[in-house]
Amino acid sequence: MTHRRLDHYHGIALRQARQSFRNAQISMALGFVLIVAFTVIALNASTTAGSVVAGGLGIASAALAGYVSRTFIRSQETAAGHLRAYFDQPLEFSRYLAAERLMADADLSEERRAEVVSLLVQAMITGPSLQGPADAGEQQAGDSV
Repeated sequence: MTHRRLDHYHGIALRQARQSFRNAQISMALGFVLIVAFTVIALNASTTAGSVVAGGLGIASAALAGYVSRTFIRSQETAAGHLRAYFDQPLEFSRYLAAERLMADADLSEERRAEVVSLLVQAMITGPSLQGPADAGEQQAGDSV
């Protein structure tokens, strides 16, 4: 049941990422077409006022297309983050299982075993660190300065 739910969620995240990326590309292309069209209109306008209005509309349409594109890109980035979390979960779970196996094989006193189990449970509750190994090293180097 859990695997079916995860697969369903994975499918939703994939569709959202694909759709957001496609919509961002369409928006960017439309913005470029509008800039070119308004530039041509401005260059071929018979009056200065017509050129200024066409140029202003071109700038406004480009800004709107950029805003809409960025919105879709952010949505795609969020979906990609969810996909990363989906694929990180089995690795995280395997780490907990490895820790459990190491504890079972270790000759620990009851007090030490309870301490290790407490640390393991705390790590499971707080979840994985959002920093990658390179980021953590940079932060540690910055902390020591």
